[in-house]
Parts: sequence; C-alpha cells; structure tokens
Amino acid sequence: MGALVGAGGGDQHLAAQGIGLAEGDIAYSLGTSGVVFASTTAPVVDPSGGVDGVANTTGGYLPLVCTLNSTKVTDTVAQLLGVDHAELTRLALTAPVDPTRPVLAAYLDGERSPRRPWASGMLAGLTTATSREQLALAAFEGVVLGLVRGERLLQERGIRITGRTILIGGGARSEAYRQLIADFTGRTAHTVDAPEATARGAAIQAAAVVRDESVTAVTERWRPAITSTIEPRSDRNDIWQRYLRLADLQADGGYF
Repeated sequence: MGALVGAGGGDQHLAAQGIGLAEGDIAYSLGTSGVVFASTTAPVVDPSGGVDGVANTTGGYLPLVCTLNSTKVTDTVAQLLGVDHAELTRLALTAPVDPTRPVLAAYLDGERSPRRPWASGMLAGLTTATSREQLALAAFEGVVLGLVRGERLLQERGIRITGRTILIGGGARSEAYRQLIADFTGRTAHTVDAPEATARGAAIQAAAVVRDESVTAVTERWRPAITSTIEPRSDRNDIWQRYLRLADLQADGGYF
C-alpha cells in the first residue's frame, strides 16, 4: 500500500493556514521571538532585507518581519520586578498613557529586524517619579513597537491591511499585548480558536492531501472561530518618534 506524501511547510507558513489568514489580514505572533506577517498573491521585494518575502503554502507569498525579542522581554522585566505575568499585565494596564513615560528599545539580546546583532536594550525617560506600572508598560510597549515597526515596513512595501489583526502565540493570552497592539495599530485585535496554530495548519495540509482538495479550500472551510476581540482604547503613538530615536541610537554598530 502506497504512502501519501505532503509538501510540509515552515512554522509561520503553517500557522497562517491554521488561523485561516486571508489576504488583507495581518498576524502578530508573540513567542520568545516575534513575527508579523501577511498573505499575498504577489511577491514582495524589499532591497533593504527588512521584509522576508517567502512563499506561503498555497501558491502565494507570506511577507514577514521577524524580531528577536518578544515575550522574553516581559519575562525578564517580570523577574526584575518580582511579579508573575498576571501582575505584570495589571501593572502595565493601570499605567497612565503619559507622553513623557519611559520608552524601551527592547533589543535585550541583539536584534535581527532591524539587523543589529550587537545591540542591547535601552530604557529612556527615567525620573525619580518613575513607577513600577510605567516600567511594566515600557516592557510591553517596547515589544509591540518593534513589531509595529515591522508592520509599517510591510505597508511601505505595498501590503494593504483591510481585514483582521490576529494575535497568536503564548503572548496572545496577555490582555496587555492584545490591548497595546489594538492601541498602536488603531484596529481591533482578535484571537482565534487555534492554540497550536502551526500544528493546526499541518493538519489542514494533511487533510487536503488525503481528500485530494486544495489547501486553500480546506483552510477556508476550517477557518477557526474568533475567541476574543479588543478594541483600541488609547492612541499611544505619541511615543513613536521617541521610540525610533532610541531604537536607532545603535544603528552604527556602537555599544552602550
């Protein structure tokens, strides 16, 4: 008896299938590292190398930006403050949205988007009035700002975001990450019923092979239900330029 063989795929490629990512949607993957990606029918070329223009699993493309520092940043700050993740989230969400609040360039272990393997984390805006709440908020915002920078680079390369903003990965369970992504993008942040999105995508691909159907057709039929939505609550982009100036201080390869 012969064996059926499928093509397989990478983790983000199959995660896109698992969550039913459609053209116009964008996904934020929040794990130890972070990824922001979209699905397109046309290739995306970025001479700067900031956007990885890989193929997806359905004959199209999956332009993505991958950061090195995501939930491990909030893990680290939670340890420094001596709190668990629930308390870190509570602290961050109770911090005032003050334009002079501390800002973190979250390059704790170098960075790959932008490509700065020598970089280290930088925290600016500290005063004697700085609170635990503000430090917790800076940790979450530092991660999200790095990913939002990736999203804006995708948009500069012609990616139009007209659909859902979907959060996946362990960090998607955090209300703080969901709220801040909604606030910085100005769009509703969704989670979907795909706790193991990559495994679910692999199952979709296998089902398509067994049933002799297209992966696209099975993906559309098995698109998971939305499990949560968070609306934008505050416009946090008042610190965008401060973040860029801080994050780019190490662009020349210097050390701090």
